Amino acid sequence: MSKDLLCQVRRASRKTGLSMADTMRLSMKLGLDRLVREVAPPERITSVDPLPTDVLDRYYSRPERDEAGIDQLINAQALRAVE
Repeated sequence: MSKDLLCQVRRASRKTGLSMADTMRLSMKLGLDRLVREVAPPERITSVDPLPTDVLDRYYSRPERDEAGIDQLINAQALRAVE
């Protein structure tokens, strides 16, 4: 433990009236949620590994347009707006 951190623990111990051991235990307990929020990598929401970069590059390097589908959607929106 650095001298600066030790001084902070001693100061907090005196201010709270707790022993240094209790001060350290409580500071760890109170700070663990924040530590996890700020330092831990984001949780995965799936067990499926992400696609490799070269596969993603191949998928997204080809512009695929569905002209008929786009026209149908535009026409449907225009009809809905008139009703």
